[in-house]
Amino acid sequence: MARGDSIETDLQKSPLLPERPDPVAAFEAERAKVTAQRRVYNAVFFVGTLILFIWSFSVGEIFGGEIGNDPLGRMLTFLDKMTPDLEPSALMAGAETPGSISNWYYGMPLWGPALLETVQMAVFATVLGTALSIPAALLCSRNLIPYAPLRGIVRRTLEAIRTLPDVIVAMILVAAFGIGPLAGVITIVLSTVGRLGKLFSEINENADMRQLEGIRSSGGSWWDQIRYGLFPQVAPGYASYAMLKFEGNISAAAALGIVGAGGIGIELSRAITYIQFTDYLAILLMMTVLIFAIDITSEAIRHRLIGVKVATA
Repeated sequence: MARGDSIETDLQKSPLLPERPDPVAAFEAERAKVTAQRRVYNAVFFVGTLILFIWSFSVGEIFGGEIGNDPLGRMLTFLDKMTPDLEPSALMAGAETPGSISNWYYGMPLWGPALLETVQMAVFATVLGTALSIPAALLCSRNLIPYAPLRGIVRRTLEAIRTLPDVIVAMILVAAFGIGPLAGVITIVLSTVGRLGKLFSEINENADMRQLEGIRSSGGSWWDQIRYGLFPQVAPGYASYAMLKFEGNISAAAALGIVGAGGIGIELSRAITYIQFTDYLAILLMMTVLIFAIDITSEAIRHRLIGVKVATA
């Protein structure tokens, strides 16, 4: 053995020198510690969620209360009451024939115009709400408005609007303006502004500012930067979120009618009041078909606007 190797071996064996920690062992120990902590957190979260779930069932009287302790049976009973007594041999018969589809949908002279009114409410409210959301989004975008107090006021206003339950707002407006679509339209406009204003501002803050800087450096005004530098970037995103909100506004317009805010919801409220179970299902099916059709159409429009090609079989 060479003298140098002997000296190095002696130094390594010397009790005066501290032993070098094994990095692999240290890593494994730290990993085991983190894994154990994560398991404890997951167990606590699972137990807490389970307790909350059981407590919610207890408070909601799902398995108890005066109406019985068989929720599945109650649901099946209710669905059975909603199902009309259709006769296969009389499905296509006239409205006077029991068991026909026309007899089931006897209320179409009222339901059809009410459903059309629901669509009109949603269309008008979405267009107006989207138009109001754009300036609100511009005023609360950090990369567009350097004046922080103004941004804060607009942001807090949008947050306050989003906290208002649509049904409560509709009830207040019905009391103020009377039964009809006006209360529903105003409610949906407020909801649209509160939600789209926040989403549009996030789109604005993710825009490429180099295009706006180029327009500003060439002498363009603030509006020129917005018009020629920002809007071409964010327009597809604006349209996509507006179409998505329109789908939700259809459902909202139908639901708000229950409190007298116009649309098909008024007819649904009448059916609920007079316990006309088969009318529930008839109106709900109409609403479902309408929303499916609007969803498919708006999805195609959104994909076209954002440049997404839908694969076809």
